[in-house]
Amino acid sequence: MKKITIMPERLAFIVVSVILNLGIGFLIATVRLPFYLDSIGTVLAACVLGPVCGIIVGVITVLIGAIYMPTLPAYVGTAIVIALYVGVLRRYGYLKKWIPTIFCGIGLGVVSAIVSAPITAIVYGGVSLAGTDAITALLIASGKNVLESVVLSGIASDPIDKLLTSIIVMLLIKRLPATFVKNV
Repeated sequence: MKKITIMPERLAFIVVSVILNLGIGFLIATVRLPFYLDSIGTVLAACVLGPVCGIIVGVITVLIGAIYMPTLPAYVGTAIVIALYVGVLRRYGYLKKWIPTIFCGIGLGVVSAIVSAPITAIVYGGVSLAGTDAITALLIASGKNVLESVVLSGIASDPIDKLLTSIIVMLLIKRLPATFVKNV
């Protein structure tokens, strides 16, 4: 069996990435904005250290994040999909160049909305305890069913969220030492 070792630098980067997710996510959730910015660390770790480390960051984030947002652990699948998406698309210029980052960031938002919507609709009845709940409530009041409302709410907000996340991560990566960012 192959032994897996995590170098101290990687471990520190994972911890900082989790803190980014939790800190920014908590701030955004507290002010109830209609987006999240709670996956900056996951995207950053998946890009710099690879998708496995991105998955580790995402899973740790949702588990610790349950302390202040009890609905978060149900979205562990979304965190995993985000890390895998970044792992695949970083090879095609995502988080390296502006145009691929913009398009892939919007695409990540659509993918995240589609993966998260059934969880929010079925498990939580359309309530995610986030700022997007207001959009969902408005759509339900207009006559849409819960799943439709959650999907449309996610499609309206997640692409903006993940585009902002992608731009922030790209700018962060440009500030990291070149010797550390070998994968990008």
